[in-house]
Amino acid sequence: MTPLRVAAAGLLVLAAVLWAVRRRYDRFTAWAVEHVRSAHPDLAVQGVTAHELSGRLAGVPVRLDLAALFRRMRGRLDAPALDGVVDAMRAALPPPTPPPLASVRGAVLPLLKPAAFAALYHRYPPGLRLVARPFADGLVVVYVLLGFQQLLYVTVGACQVWDIDPDELHRLALENLRRRTERLLSALGGPRRIYAHLDGFEAARILIPDLVAPPDVREALWAVPDEHLLLVGDGGEAGRLAREAAAAFAAARRPLSPAVFRLREAALVPEVVS
Repeated sequence: MTPLRVAAAGLLVLAAVLWAVRRRYDRFTAWAVEHVRSAHPDLAVQGVTAHELSGRLAGVPVRLDLAALFRRMRGRLDAPALDGVVDAMRAALPPPTPPPLASVRGAVLPLLKPAAFAALYHRYPPGLRLVARPFADGLVVVYVLLGFQQLLYVTVGACQVWDIDPDELHRLALENLRRRTERLLSALGGPRRIYAHLDGFEAARILIPDLVAPPDVREALWAVPDEHLLLVGDGGEAGRLAREAAAAFAAARRPLSPAVFRLREAALVPEVVS
């Protein structure tokens, strides 16, 4: 074989190796991005390139070097190793610096979230963990500051800075939700049986049932299949409401629960209706 043919054969082998590495890299990065999106919803992905994932973690801009991660993990699709990298990013976050409470009192609002979402924040330093209040099985109430086109979660550290306890925070959030809802109902023409995709706080309005239940509803039943959906029904409509809730839950982008609830008004404790 002539030197030219040897060189050509070498180039073909090199091209094949590079092609295989590239395919392996593309597979790895696609997997890594999907794993981050599904396993770490607290990391809001804002951009993905061939070499980098960028986003925000607890409101702080972060970046994940995909090429360096590929080399570090040797191309293995190792979920625990990737989880460890994200945990290290959480641990490196700076302590919270919330704005003065006096300037944001009117912006504190409640949200319903899956309990698993709030549990993710136990992987953060203590001051960056969410203030969370149990609501129903698998659901909790968390709190946010409503800003311009963004939500900032209220953390344990923020409450320490504000010198406010969880009960007082909850009362403040409900007062703000009531005022916001009164304006919304005025624009809608009054309470209704379906609240869907209005302002992002639809499911949370189950916390103010006296305000959002239509006057013709008796022994109200409630469903929160999605963060952006609140369903209200009569006491005799459990079957129909359950079917609607199950279908909406199956199609939800931000699922909460397929259950139908009855509220014990005194304590606002939900009971699952069979």
